[in-house]
Amino acid sequence: MSVATTSAVVPADPAGAATPGEFARRLRALMVARRRSLDSVARRSKDAGTPISRATVHNLITGGSTPRRETLLGFLRGCGVPPREQIRWLTKLDEVYPESCRGIAPRKAPERRLSA
Repeated sequence: MSVATTSAVVPADPAGAATPGEFARRLRALMVARRRSLDSVARRSKDAGTPISRATVHNLITGGSTPRRETLLGFLRGCGVPPREQIRWLTKLDEVYPESCRGIAPRKAPERRLSA
């Protein structure tokens, strides 16, 4: 029996990912479903105008770091994901990694000065 038949099948879709590990496994499944390698995703992301490195691709699919939106966008473009589908992945990123976990300070409302 091969490893593929003994392990659970992970969909190449962001829906259902609730943890960073699940999200990373789904990114890997996406890359495999699109028949892309680490190098081809990095190369295609550069061609799409959102370059990411091979190491960054690896970190995304293994959950090695907390991804930024720009990095995920580069990965998705490198995999050839159409814009409509990219929105679903970016939305799930915001659910799985709240801004407080990504080191992004919440936006503050501009201060208003009251005139005397």
